[in-house]
Amino acid sequence: MKGFLIRLILRMYISTFRHNLVIDEEVVKLASDGKRLVFFCWHNQLALSVGQSNRFKFVSMISRSSDGDILTPLVESFGHAVVRASSSKGASAGVIEMLEYMDKGFHAAMAVDGPKGPKYKAKAGTLYLAKKADCVLVPVICDCTSFFRFGSWDNFIMPKPFAKIDLRLETPIILSDSVEKSVVNKELAEVQNKIMELTRVYSKNII
Repeated sequence: MKGFLIRLILRMYISTFRHNLVIDEEVVKLASDGKRLVFFCWHNQLALSVGQSNRFKFVSMISRSSDGDILTPLVESFGHAVVRASSSKGASAGVIEMLEYMDKGFHAAMAVDGPKGPKYKAKAGTLYLAKKADCVLVPVICDCTSFFRFGSWDNFIMPKPFAKIDLRLETPIILSDSVEKSVVNKELAEVQNKIMELTRVYSKNII
């Protein structure tokens, strides 16, 4: 009963947000064609990205942290799957569990600089997951007019009630099949440059 009440309150809280959602046409086409997608954003924008939950069924890996404790019921309140893991404990098992969900048709959602940063520094784990599951990467970029900023490593952002949230699902990034370190590092640098470019343009209120 307690869990149900928490989810109900969170759904009511989220319903006050005013979302402006922009989805790249290629994202819609790929999803319609049955292609699985790996949505990725910065860790501090995770709570802002919940607005896409009604559009896509996904599994999200969320850190075992205070930020993760806040975010988990937010995501679960929409009926989506959550895998809890950390860089020091359960990361490999978390990836395996995510792949099992993806085999059932779920898309995936990842914080590309999580779970411990550095802030705004993309890590290769998201790329390896996409390659392993034969998925396409989709950058998720957010902005918000009114929010609380936490004192965590990433300055985690939580929208205030009735906040306006801009949410963009940007042009998909298609990766090679190679898992060679040199290839992955090159693609990671390209992903880093792309998401930082989008962040500077579309996340001006929160960076």
